[in-house]
Amino acid sequence: MEQGTLGKRIAYHRKRLGMTQEQLAQRVGVSAQAVSKWENNLSCPDITILPELASIFGISVDELLGRTPPKEERVHEAEVIKPEEKEHILDYTIGSAARSGLWFAIYVLAIGALFLVNALGKLDVSVWTILWTSALLLGGLSMLTHRFSCFSIGLMLVGGYSLLTAFGFLSIGFRWSVLIPVFLLLWGVSLLVDYFCGRRRKQHHVRASYGGKFTQDTRCDNGHLSCELSFGSCRVPVVTPLLRSGRIETSFGDFTVDLSGCEAVQDNCPLTVETNFGSLTLLVPDRFAVTVSGKDTTAASLNQRGTPCEHPEAQILLDADLSFGSLEIKYI
Repeated sequence: MEQGTLGKRIAYHRKRLGMTQEQLAQRVGVSAQAVSKWENNLSCPDITILPELASIFGISVDELLGRTPPKEERVHEAEVIKPEEKEHILDYTIGSAARSGLWFAIYVLAIGALFLVNALGKLDVSVWTILWTSALLLGGLSMLTHRFSCFSIGLMLVGGYSLLTAFGFLSIGFRWSVLIPVFLLLWGVSLLVDYFCGRRRKQHHVRASYGGKFTQDTRCDNGHLSCELSFGSCRVPVVTPLLRSGRIETSFGDFTVDLSGCEAVQDNCPLTVETNFGSLTLLVPDRFAVTVSGKDTTAASLNQRGTPCEHPEAQILLDADLSFGSLEIKYI
């Protein structure tokens, strides 16, 4: 962001990284009032603080001052990592991937055991019934261990009740005309709690070079983004002069894709997002507006935090396909 004043550039990069004025002030050793004065062009930071600000923002001092360096010297966007978290990043990522793999292993063991019980007991329960009831039960349980929600409890209740009824362990009969409304009520309560309480998931960032414990395949060729993420937790910054189109696929993990490195976006830029058994946070600069052009959800939620500016530079047309997970669009 070369145009504008130094104060506007400081405010832009602070918001891009999701930092408050208090957090930035603490990092550079000044008061929050001082940062506020910088951003409102009432004063300027001391020259000795400029290198530290540039380092926090992941840019050069020249860029911070509005002087664009040659493209080969551009510094890629920084990842905000608290000092106390640095030594735990790798352990957390490996732990997240391991937990995702653990739940998949439990699911495989569970359906294998149920198939065996079905065959030995000659219960004649269909394969599809075993698969979907087990997926609901264990999917809800895994989500509940990550974060408490009525939605997770609803998945567990519907999956557990259907599984016990199918195998004849439960004689109490509820019709689907009752189960579906109960499930929808629990889901609605969960969405309301998320909305009014302003859910704030703690983000843990990891670089792809740690690799091997989760799948990451991200490319942006000539402005066309292709991103595939699975089994883990990471933040992926997208850096391109012009974003023309994109496709993001995530599964079994908690991921963040940051579009703040896109200098421009082609108007009506198509973006397809497919999320299965996990969550995805899409960080979008507020100078761009996201419009949901298509949505296909199965036991999933799509939320938006913040709003675009009054006159956005371009529109991003989002086509979302969500299954047993969540997508959050966060304007920065």
